[in-house]
Amino acid sequence: MELREKLRYAVGAPSEAAPSRPFVASRDWDGLPDVDLHCVETALGDVYVSEKRWPLEHYHGHRALGEALEIDSPAVARLAPGLCSEDIARTVFVDVETTGLAGGTGTLVFLVGLGAFDGDDFLVRQFFLAGPSGEEAMLAATVEALSAAGALVSFNGRCFDLPLLETRFTLNRLRPPSPAAPHLDLLYPARRLYRRRLESCRLAHLEAALLGLEREDDVPGWLIPSLYFEYLRFGRAAPLEAVFRHNALDILSMVTLLAHLAHVVGGKGGRDAADCLALARWDEAEGRASEAMSLYEAALEGDGDEHERMHAVSALRRMYRREARWSETAAMLESVAQGHSTAEHRLEALVALAKLEEHQQRRFGEAESLTGRALTLVEVLETRGRLCDPSLSREALLHRLGRLRRRQTARS
Repeated sequence: MELREKLRYAVGAPSEAAPSRPFVASRDWDGLPDVDLHCVETALGDVYVSEKRWPLEHYHGHRALGEALEIDSPAVARLAPGLCSEDIARTVFVDVETTGLAGGTGTLVFLVGLGAFDGDDFLVRQFFLAGPSGEEAMLAATVEALSAAGALVSFNGRCFDLPLLETRFTLNRLRPPSPAAPHLDLLYPARRLYRRRLESCRLAHLEAALLGLEREDDVPGWLIPSLYFEYLRFGRAAPLEAVFRHNALDILSMVTLLAHLAHVVGGKGGRDAADCLALARWDEAEGRASEAMSLYEAALEGDGDEHERMHAVSALRRMYRREARWSETAAMLESVAQGHSTAEHRLEALVALAKLEEHQQRRFGEAESLTGRALTLVEVLETRGRLCDPSLSREALLHRLGRLRRRQTARS
């Protein structure tokens, strides 16, 4: 879109002349043929709701919606403590569209999308704010729908969607739903697993990278508030059809993203070295040392690239040292030194082995032999101009070699 078009939407100017008139809500919504918006009369006023169903066999990207119902409890609990697989059938997937990203009392929630499993279908209900005067009725209907949820799933809902909804509930003197229901914000496990591997963990990037999904003709997020303001000012409902579709697609993506993340953490379908590393870092950060060690070892034995293998080696060296597992450390380093690693990594492994033999095993002869092998490798690297670590320089290794010879002489 050209810059002038962005500026036009930023200031709320219509793309073509349109008469300014007060909005009058219509029950048939001719401007939104694919939305099926209907009016529900409540004690607090009219509520405008759109409902759409997808069969559980519907594929959204590489996965079917029904796969989210097949994940097991350990995988779900890993993603969100307190959540189990039985809760998924009663889970509500939440996504909102607002008049801005700043939050606060001046930001309206004008579309609340709630998705849930309903028999053989997945049902998405979208509560629409047809005009500011209908906010209390719309939010009251949202509270009622959320109160029946066994759990909540969102994407960045912990910091944006749910706090903003709670603000609007409070301003309209409505009691928010009970906070007891478990809440899984998919952004956090996605970051745990993919922040080192993907350019971004925004939902659009995750859809493309993990689900194989590319949206066509999707409305950009920055444009959505302007479309709603244009609707309020000029009664232009037709452009909002893209907003309803965008909101529904976000919810469907949450369902299949949940299935994908659960399959990775549960180990179904196999894990690659990068998956094992991400899960190992997750376990280590949360104090599950034994599980983390097993995953680092799996990453080392897997088909990962050089960077992934050396990351696993570094982590295992640290964890083995805590438990004084010197024989495992030596075997791992020897494998690196004799394997197909880069010359720099082989050098690091040889020096680390020499230190282990000298300080932990007190075998000075073996340490001298390893240091000699390292010196030979240093000569090659220095010739190529590829050595930059001072602790691995020729001078540092010659100093180590002299010390080892003196220690051997003193022992004899």
